Order: sequence, then C-alpha cells, then structure tokens
Amino acid sequence: MAAPNPPLPPPHNQPLPPNTFHPDNETPLYDAYRLCLENESRIEARDTTNLAHARCLGYLLRELPTDGRDVVAEEILQCVIRGSDMNELGKFYVEHLIRLCMPFITST
Repeated sequence: MAAPNPPLPPPHNQPLPPNTFHPDNETPLYDAYRLCLENESRIEARDTTNLAHARCLGYLLRELPTDGRDVVAEEILQCVIRGSDMNELGKFYVEHLIRLCMPFITST
C-alpha cells in the first residue's frame, strides 16, 4: 500500500502534482489520475471554473480515503468509456460535496 499523500492547497489555483500512483498495483487510480492530468492540460488557464472542476477530481483521488478514491476513480474511468465530460463530474463534486464544506456566508 502506498504512503498517504501529504495535504495540498485547495485545487482552485494549484495545478495537479505529478502522478504518484503505481501503474502496476494501483492501475485504476493511476489511469484515472493520468486522465485528470490530461484533462487539466487541455483547459486554458483563463477558464478557471473548468480548471477547478478538473483539479477537484485529481485532488479527490489524492486526498480521499481508499474506498472513496476507488469510487471516484471508477467514475472517472466510466466517463471516458461513456464519452462523458469529466468536467461535469468535477462540477458535480464541487457543487454537491465541496460546497457543503465551505463556510456559510450571509448578508447583513
């Protein structure tokens, strides 16, 4: 089992780090993270929304516990098999998971 990755800054302005998953014994994670890196590289720097969605998936693969990582990896791989947009999957996680963890702000 690989050593846990050190915590990293939030994905909105941090490029994904290199792939640290092992291609032989962590194949689904390695392949899914490689797809995240490829997707991130195709998005223009000024498209910050889609960059955040793309990076969200990669950071989830790095930071979630094992069971969660496996689910996200499978969802990423299924996007490619179905020809779906990975950024839509990233958007789903941002809107339904990440946003729940953000502080609630009210206007006075």
